[in-house]
Amino acid sequence: MRIWASACLLLCLPASASAAGLFSAVHPTLACGDDAILRTLSDQAISTQQSSAWRKTLIRQGDCHDVTPDIRWEKIANRNGLPLMRRVPPVPGLPPLYFMTGAIAPIGSVPATAAAEHSLPRPPVAQQPAPPAADTPTPTGPQHTEADDTPPAPPPVIVQQAETPRPTDIFFMTRGFQKLGSLILTLMLVCGAGWVMVLILRAGWLMARRRKAVRACLELAQRHSAMLGRWYQNAHDTPVTSPSHTSWTTYLDRFTRSTLLPTLTRHGYHALWPSICRTVQGHITTMAASTAIRPPAAAVTPSTYHQDMNQAEYAAFCSQWIAKAGWDTRPPVATGLGSVIQCNRNNLKMLVHCWMDRKPVHEDVIWQGIKEKTDSKASVGAIVSNAPYTQEALLLGKKHRIFLLHHEDVFKFVSGIEVPDVA
Repeated sequence: MRIWASACLLLCLPASASAAGLFSAVHPTLACGDDAILRTLSDQAISTQQSSAWRKTLIRQGDCHDVTPDIRWEKIANRNGLPLMRRVPPVPGLPPLYFMTGAIAPIGSVPATAAAEHSLPRPPVAQQPAPPAADTPTPTGPQHTEADDTPPAPPPVIVQQAETPRPTDIFFMTRGFQKLGSLILTLMLVCGAGWVMVLILRAGWLMARRRKAVRACLELAQRHSAMLGRWYQNAHDTPVTSPSHTSWTTYLDRFTRSTLLPTLTRHGYHALWPSICRTVQGHITTMAASTAIRPPAAAVTPSTYHQDMNQAEYAAFCSQWIAKAGWDTRPPVATGLGSVIQCNRNNLKMLVHCWMDRKPVHEDVIWQGIKEKTDSKASVGAIVSNAPYTQEALLLGKKHRIFLLHHEDVFKFVSGIEVPDVA
């Protein structure tokens, strides 16, 4: 980074920087693009403790070059106590270099002969021994000279300029694209994890809604378990070749359209019916089959009404009061919803539909009574129940001329019907 900073500084310096004069090296030396590496290489205490490979590595890393006194330099700055020099004339690919303070001097202050002497290695000069004095004995053996005390000159450092291969692809010149790729990959992973979480939450929400819809359907089926059991018994007891045979599938579809779907629509579960229809119909079939195989209760005609009586007992109770009013009655017949009592007096035919429940009577029971009156071609049609009627049921009965009665009003109603006398 310091090498590139030096190159940028060189481009930004004004042309007046050359006014400081020209310099040259005092002796062959090293100049580096990194001042810290130059100080390390110039420290003999450190250099003597390291290997030659370590020195070559520092020279390569610091972009160091061998400089001779015949090269002219121009001072452009002084950084960290070291002069920063630029070669004159400039050489392509050679950045400004740092010099040690004592290794560079102005060109006029250093004689050429001195520079030449420093540029050439000095051979060791042997001193001639002085002639021995007359009174001094001539020593024998090897003589100690001054040249022996002089340490040998260090070998010259040869630095080969190594060019660092420069990248040509912009992707490798900057880490911006790498950071951008990491950011895009992170966003993709976060979005994928978020989408998976949304799918899991949506699946859990749909599962909870399906369970609520199934529970609501089974509660309705449990309320109408007696009716469903009679339907199931009729569907399997009636021969298939009989004109009045109705399959269990038809009964099940009728119960679905008249009871289940309206309830699911009110609670907002209508769209879930295709996914839960098989489960619900399977539970209803199992419950209806278990209800149908129960042994029928003994036929008892109660004289008073009580809340614990079943549908057959309630129909027998109503039939008893109609008979007391002077009508000929047939035994009650269990149908899909409740029981039907056919009454006759002086060729006037009346059909009474009995329905016992602890909740208000809905339109489906009214539609069943209308259908039975139409099929039997009765002149009078009535529905008797122990429970009140909803507003929709009252409007439907008024529209189709079906009398909606409470069992306490049955005797009064049938007694007040004007029957033509037949001679």
